[in-house]
Amino acid sequence: MDLLQQITGLCSRLAPGGWRSLLLAHGLDITAVPLGAELIKPLTIDRRLRGFEDFASTGNRAIEPAQPAYSLLYHALASPEVTHDEAGQPLRLFPTPAEIETVLDFVYAASRTSLERLRKQAEGRPLAVVVFASEYRNAAQTVHGEHADLCFSRTGIARVGTAVCRYDAQLRCFLPFVDDDPFGIRIMPVRYSAYIAMQHTGDPESFGPMDAQSGDTELDFWVPLHKLFNGSQCLVGMDLTLDLDNHQINEKLRHIHLRHSGTGWQEPQISQPPFVVTENLAHWATPEDLGQGLLLPKATPRLVEAASHEGQPLSFRMPAGTAGMVHGRHTLDEEGRFEDLNDREGVAELVKQGGYRALQYHDNTADGWVRARCPALQKFLPSIAAYSVIGAPDFFPLCNQRQLMRWANAQPTLPDPNIWHARLEALSNVRYSANPSLKDQLFSAQDRGVTAIVALPRRTKSKSSPSKNHTSVDRPSSLPDAAAGIFGPGWEVGRYPPMGGPFSLSGYQMASPFTEDVRICAALGSYWPGVAPDSARTFEPRSSLHSIIPLTDEEIGQHGATAWDNQQGPQLISHEGRTIVRYRAYEYTDYTQVALDGRFSLQLTGRITQRQYHDRVLSMHRVYNVLEAGTDPARRNNWPLLSFRLIQRPDAELDTAEQQAGLTLNGWIHRYHVYKRGSSWTPKTDFKLRYVDIERQVNLLVSERAMLVKYGDRPWQIALEAL
Repeated sequence: MDLLQQITGLCSRLAPGGWRSLLLAHGLDITAVPLGAELIKPLTIDRRLRGFEDFASTGNRAIEPAQPAYSLLYHALASPEVTHDEAGQPLRLFPTPAEIETVLDFVYAASRTSLERLRKQAEGRPLAVVVFASEYRNAAQTVHGEHADLCFSRTGIARVGTAVCRYDAQLRCFLPFVDDDPFGIRIMPVRYSAYIAMQHTGDPESFGPMDAQSGDTELDFWVPLHKLFNGSQCLVGMDLTLDLDNHQINEKLRHIHLRHSGTGWQEPQISQPPFVVTENLAHWATPEDLGQGLLLPKATPRLVEAASHEGQPLSFRMPAGTAGMVHGRHTLDEEGRFEDLNDREGVAELVKQGGYRALQYHDNTADGWVRARCPALQKFLPSIAAYSVIGAPDFFPLCNQRQLMRWANAQPTLPDPNIWHARLEALSNVRYSANPSLKDQLFSAQDRGVTAIVALPRRTKSKSSPSKNHTSVDRPSSLPDAAAGIFGPGWEVGRYPPMGGPFSLSGYQMASPFTEDVRICAALGSYWPGVAPDSARTFEPRSSLHSIIPLTDEEIGQHGATAWDNQQGPQLISHEGRTIVRYRAYEYTDYTQVALDGRFSLQLTGRITQRQYHDRVLSMHRVYNVLEAGTDPARRNNWPLLSFRLIQRPDAELDTAEQQAGLTLNGWIHRYHVYKRGSSWTPKTDFKLRYVDIERQVNLLVSERAMLVKYGDRPWQIALEAL
């Protein structure tokens, strides 16, 4: 069956679901016979219709050869914002991923191009068969920001999980939620495709890269020109057979034993399983419904599992000074008896000193490559691989590092966009080469644009941009602008060498297992913004740590709710006739054990939208200002957060507060309960607890435009703040 026949079939399937009438509003009849002529005739696009506001202003046909963003049919099927018909009624059917890929193939088949024509288009620049991860996005998230378009990167970010993938046809994306299991986390796949691409120095006016960096105009990037697919319709005069190969490797255990001596393991054992894992980390999805090139991480019952060697639990001599990046809290004595060091007083110092026999755990994170094989082209063009990352779960999948970074930089209320404990940065803005030690050594030190996001070369600029009031759909992304930047180990990938250069990206610099890094980063107030939760308030006040992106009482498991990390937050208790705060000590938390117990959850944090994330960061910042804590970390640490809730009317306390203050709060409302901390101590009855004295309590009700504050037992009043 040729591509036009497939297009006719999918149009026939979708037509009764509201698509025929919707596209007729633009002058396109998807039931026309013959359909081919209908697809290339000029149309009058109604960009007032929902989902078409950001369709390219110069697009006027259903299929524009080699121009997906100018092809109305492709836009309609691929855009997550096209969900209603011309009358505003919800569409009843949606395309499958395979059908969207078929339309994309047809867009390129319509160009009737040849390898020779592509060489002319490249104007003498090098050509290659290059693999990209890609997504079709609304205007605000594209390279140029003018209209909806495809975005490409030679780095794809997949994520591990405990359940198979789930495609949401309306959102045109995969989601990590398991509806009937709050502790289920679905794997998140990546779509890879092969393109004939040209090598070109950075050119922001043509293809990018996104958020061009200093020096990009001197750096080489691979720019997609023509999508490759099987059959004789891809390139004139050629019948193509295209396959994608992938190699993934988890070698974190090996590198523990390389970095630390005296662990009891050495070469050649540490270059073999289970120290190095290359099997069953990922596989290709069947293409019938999900389309070609979808790489799926392996779903496992638990995010972390005990490693075994020759049928026995793998143990090693715990090295000293691992900085908390290696789990070593479960021990075996000479008789093989298990002990949990979390039940010993001073466990942090025991782990720091090491020297005992510990169980070793592994996860299914990895890095690797995806490479195309096309026999008909291999004698003409080299093959350039994409860098593949299988990272940890994203606990804020609807939030995006780049969007957060752009918001923080444009927010006048913030004196400095770097209010987090780590510098906010998207992986797409990092200019490092990919792991040079991977099998076949496909990445060179000079190839530093591998995480950049680029677009197809633009022929003309859009005449108009979508309205600033146009709101885009929040959804997960597999491209590196939704991944954390690099500072030693990041959230998805690490930097090697950790200090000094030249730097490259690698998977083996990460914590082993990744849950050790989750524990550290979350307790640092979401050290990696946009992916790591903020558990700073869950544990006793330490150093100068403070909450930055507050989690609600429900999200941290207060009052019996499902905590994202299975920890118990702070509690007000009576002690010797006074009210104090009781904490479970950070020292005795074990996130690897949480994963072994299957108790991580993103059911609540995963629903937080980009706008809600922004609102929380800003309202927390405003609370510190009212408390005269400013931006100084130590002064903020003096005001720990006890409770944070989202208020919904009717609410008796809110009514009282508004009446006493003489002001009505509009829109969203956040309720904070903070306290000025006094002395802290460990009770003699339980070394796993921490008690903290309260010097002063303050309650605050925060809206977008105003804030009410209540100091102790005094009445509510309007909080004075500089906005």
